[in-house]
Amino acid sequence: MSKVKTMNEALDLIQDGAVVAATGFVLWGLADEVFKGVEDRFLETGHPNNLTCVYTGSAGLKGSGFDRWAHDGLIGKVIMGHTGLNPNMPEYINANKCQAYNLPMGVVQNMYRAALLNRKGFLSKIGLKTFVDPRLDGGKMNDVTTEDIVKLIEFEGEEWLYYPVPEFDVAIIRGTTADENGNISVEDECGPMNMRDLAMGVKARGGKVIVQVKNLSGSKIPGADIEIPSVFVDAVVVSQEPETYHRMTSKIYYNAARTGKIDIPVDSMEALPLDVRTVIARRCAMELQPESIVNLGIGIPTLVAAVAGEEGFSDDLIMSAEDGMLGGIPGTGDTFGCAVNTMGMLSMAYNFDLYDGGNLNMAVEGLAECDAKGNINVGKFGTMMPGCGGFIDVTQPTPLVIFAGTFTAGGASYEVGEGKLTIIKEGRSKKFRENVQQVTFSAEYAAESGQKVLYVTERAVLRLTKEGVVLEEIAPGVDLQKDILDQMDFEPIVSENLKLMDERIFTEGKMGFSIK
Repeated sequence: MSKVKTMNEALDLIQDGAVVAATGFVLWGLADEVFKGVEDRFLETGHPNNLTCVYTGSAGLKGSGFDRWAHDGLIGKVIMGHTGLNPNMPEYINANKCQAYNLPMGVVQNMYRAALLNRKGFLSKIGLKTFVDPRLDGGKMNDVTTEDIVKLIEFEGEEWLYYPVPEFDVAIIRGTTADENGNISVEDECGPMNMRDLAMGVKARGGKVIVQVKNLSGSKIPGADIEIPSVFVDAVVVSQEPETYHRMTSKIYYNAARTGKIDIPVDSMEALPLDVRTVIARRCAMELQPESIVNLGIGIPTLVAAVAGEEGFSDDLIMSAEDGMLGGIPGTGDTFGCAVNTMGMLSMAYNFDLYDGGNLNMAVEGLAECDAKGNINVGKFGTMMPGCGGFIDVTQPTPLVIFAGTFTAGGASYEVGEGKLTIIKEGRSKKFRENVQQVTFSAEYAAESGQKVLYVTERAVLRLTKEGVVLEEIAPGVDLQKDILDQMDFEPIVSENLKLMDERIFTEGKMGFSIK
């Protein structure tokens, strides 16, 4: 019997009160036509309603994916890793229209695998002493979310967090091609992501799996090309408007270089402009070591890979992103996760095993807020709640962590060149605060585990020590008191060996340094 269904037949599998999990890393892997189908049906009939939504990262951009479902009554609970690219969802959560939990992306991913193993929950150290820990917020995101689903456990003399596994009812995933039997291939995706893990986990719970594809094969897909065997699929929906609802990114419908099918010349990559973002990325790149596996967060951190390419040592490094990209040059913005020239793609399950096991050598992540203890917040800013994403999974077990970002936020302007930095206009808000709004990175945990932690900005480099946050470098051209100390809500320890940042960082052209 064919598993190819109409949209309405597929949507019939989603009942009121269902626990629905989905794939999607920005737009790639997102079955957006199915999401639109659910939205349209709800607005017309009021069903399905009171859904529990479980997802690892931002599935879609504004107005797509889970952002479509932010309607009164459609969603009753959210368990997610990141929602920063879905602005309707934070508004829905802030308005207390559903219960909401923000958990580390790798933890949510491992819920799928634990479901496959028929486990009720699992233990992990990921999240200890951060806002996920029930001694702080327990991952709760609003006032109507009162139950502590995360529990602190002592096992064999050590602290662990216990994460429960939802009773999944439906998976909404995406592939490239299906045959009539329901076998699925993913040749036009940026990688396998977590499609198979989620399908198998939901089927093990007795749930239903809906797959959106853009091609229907007239013959059986060869076994070597099958990513999701038909036994794990209940309904295949063929996209009727793939260029609208089955895209790689907002700007790219399909690009073979983003699938790993072809490599592109490194010298074809656009050179970075000399601005403060490049300055920060250059200083971070000076900490790189050959043969290192390095995770780069979204935003300024992704530019570190571009610096490595410009300086000619990108082949000496192995870049990694949460979706499973390994090696190559990662994308930025809405191409984040869609790398070029990769050495391969891991499933998200194996990728987070790599992270949780401490096998990353270095991580460069965003710097949104830092407090006097060295704690970092990247997940909550007033009513803005992008969530932690893979930030905790990446930063907690990794021996060298760099937090990269501008020193202040909001409207700052600069001149960069001739070996120095000139601050023309200061930012409206300080990032170095007495207390952060949310502990997404625990300095206490870092000190206990012996991590090396740096805070790299365009004008200063600071280091976390047992005594506190130490100012070690300042940019040529800036004033220590006016441009740094006066722009902090707390007083750092100023190193006795305070030095200037390398002038090459602030100069046009290649820096001319090597990591060998």
